[in-house]
Amino acid sequence: MAKNLATQGILPLPMPVQQAAAARGLGAFRKTYQATLARTVAVIILFLLAAVGFSAGAIFGNDLNIGGRIIFLLLVLLFVVVSIYLIFSVIEAAQRQLYLFQLGLVIEKGNQIQVLPWRDLQVRQSITRRSSNGIYVGTTYSYTLRRSDGYHIELGSLVKNIAELGQAITTGVTQELVPHAFSAIRAGQTLTFDPFSVNLQGIGFKREFLPWPQVQEVVASRGSLTIKKAPPRSGSWLALVSRVPNVMVFLVIAEEMRKQAA
Repeated sequence: MAKNLATQGILPLPMPVQQAAAARGLGAFRKTYQATLARTVAVIILFLLAAVGFSAGAIFGNDLNIGGRIIFLLLVLLFVVVSIYLIFSVIEAAQRQLYLFQLGLVIEKGNQIQVLPWRDLQVRQSITRRSSNGIYVGTTYSYTLRRSDGYHIELGSLVKNIAELGQAITTGVTQELVPHAFSAIRAGQTLTFDPFSVNLQGIGFKREFLPWPQVQEVVASRGSLTIKKAPPRSGSWLALVSRVPNVMVFLVIAEEMRKQAA
């Protein structure tokens, strides 16, 4: 019961978390996010059982030749290595608490506190819908957060309600950075969203450049970001959404600049 109340933000926050958030001006507390381990633990058990099965096959399989036994042993090694990696990931996630605030995120792990204000964050996101034989089976979410001083962390399926937290992060970063980005562009600066760049004149992609009046559409769909060229020019630029830092900030800026030029 106490754990549920803490997750809802009813119980007092740990004092170090409160102090860290107040010192960086993160505003009101929103919610605590914790690890969800059941599915990953089940996968670890399955991998270990598979390793045991292949080990038995390699040892007692009378019909196997030397090549077959080697393949079985390599599969055993693969399953064991993956299981060890997952075990360490579970241990790390179980020790971590994520505290969402109005203007940032606080990460508590043991005695360490990391404060990630939206204004200092670069976010890369990957959202993948998975299907089997044409039937939707789930969506995988992954967010890589990089602070301006180089600290970074990846949040994914081991975080309970990762879709909700990821949306809160991208929305917070976008709302915080978009006004500053427009101010910088109006001041004549060029902003980089690798592999794209934007300024008052237009949008760049690698070594190419397209003035705003020649940008027909800027759209993100199914993991890809597409910049379509307006007639009489033809073609488009394409990049993976997961490769573009703060992609939502880029989309808002590009669409607004395109509309103003039109």
